[in-house]
Amino acid sequence: MTQHATLPRLTRRALHVLLAVVALGAGGAALAQQKVLTVGNPFAPLSMDPSVSGNGRAGTHLMPAYEPLIRVRADGSFEAALATAWEMSADSKEATFTLRKDARFSDGEPVTAEAARKSIEYWRNKKGPFSVNLANVTSIDVLDTHRFKIKLSSPNPALLNLFEAYWLSGDLISPKALDKPDQLGTQTFGAGPYKLDPAATVTGKTYTYVPNEHYYDKSRIQWDKIVLSVFEDQNSAIQAMKAGQVKLLVSDPVTGHANATKLDKNMRIVSEPVQWSGLVIVDRDGTINPALKDVRVRQAINHAIDRKLIAKALLGHYADPSAQLQGKGFLGHDPANDTRYPYDPAKAKALLAEAGYATLVFNSNSGVPNLARFQTLSPKGSLNFFGNEDTTLTKLMDEAANLPLPQSEAAWKKVYARVTELAWFAPIAATHNVYFATDEVKTPKVGQSVVIDLVNVVPAK
Repeated sequence: MTQHATLPRLTRRALHVLLAVVALGAGGAALAQQKVLTVGNPFAPLSMDPSVSGNGRAGTHLMPAYEPLIRVRADGSFEAALATAWEMSADSKEATFTLRKDARFSDGEPVTAEAARKSIEYWRNKKGPFSVNLANVTSIDVLDTHRFKIKLSSPNPALLNLFEAYWLSGDLISPKALDKPDQLGTQTFGAGPYKLDPAATVTGKTYTYVPNEHYYDKSRIQWDKIVLSVFEDQNSAIQAMKAGQVKLLVSDPVTGHANATKLDKNMRIVSEPVQWSGLVIVDRDGTINPALKDVRVRQAINHAIDRKLIAKALLGHYADPSAQLQGKGFLGHDPANDTRYPYDPAKAKALLAEAGYATLVFNSNSGVPNLARFQTLSPKGSLNFFGNEDTTLTKLMDEAANLPLPQSEAAWKKVYARVTELAWFAPIAATHNVYFATDEVKTPKVGQSVVIDLVNVVPAK
């Protein structure tokens, strides 16, 4: 055991703050003369390889270096990134992308249709946490130097969303780097405006990015450096921010609520209601605990939760009590689902008198249900550890997923009504994505982008 591991807990936390401050403050006067975006993140990267990384806020470290095919605006519409044009077939089984002709990866390799094919195939075959999203891809056909087509065995009207910054499939990797994939874990080979500087990076602690000299739009490179530091303790992160060491902090609604009235004058909270928090009842077939096979037991758990009290006490203005997975403004949200399980402890106690339960506390994002189902509801989903399947739910999901998104609202409401009835989950609140920011940075509106893309964070002046 190392000497560091034997230090008392409070001492270790203090040491982490000191290390972060030293890392962020290194260079003193030199940094003061540069435009440096300093970012705090509670998530240490699983890997710098997009195919096996976390997504959403846990994928923040990929954003500076990996340009997606397309980006999603706060209103849900798409904007060009590496792709300048895209088209879905009428049956939602094909998507054709046209790439910009002036894009290059950070190693100088050109971004071509063949490079895109190779990157997406690598992403699929790596079997990372979200590779299931592309399980129905039958082929990726190169049409010419800058055009390629993805074909599916079954419709997916939300296919385009897989290739934006949140879902990672469109974070293209240089074909030259893919020839030696072991290096992807600690270096970056994307076509984004920045690239990782390994010499100024301490894995698990601090990640430094410098401009990619090959990036196609130099006007979007607003910083001389981006320095992302990991703060597993949010209190330490807030203190570092107050000390001037962090300009943007990836945070959570609990921390937001606890610090909303304690901010310095130059600090603000940026938040949007895009998540749900609650319990995932994973043993739905009673494999470990037979009681959980009975839907009445799972429903009793939902009746036992005082959502209004918990949301207000823990999260304040950064959550609304909710019993469903989709938040307001997202496809499939239905106010009727929030009335299904009123707080009734007497009923819950009676149902659970002879039964235990196995659950997983979790939070996830609302979003396009065609994609979210692969994580939460699919028999092979990453939150479906026992491969549970309800035939009625599967039928409803298939029907909804085969409809064009603008015509699928009613169908997805039926899906989430069935999910609520099955009580596979016990959502507690519709929660906010929360960021802290100083007046030195200008941040974009989040909305259906779900997360803040660091590329869109610019100097305030």
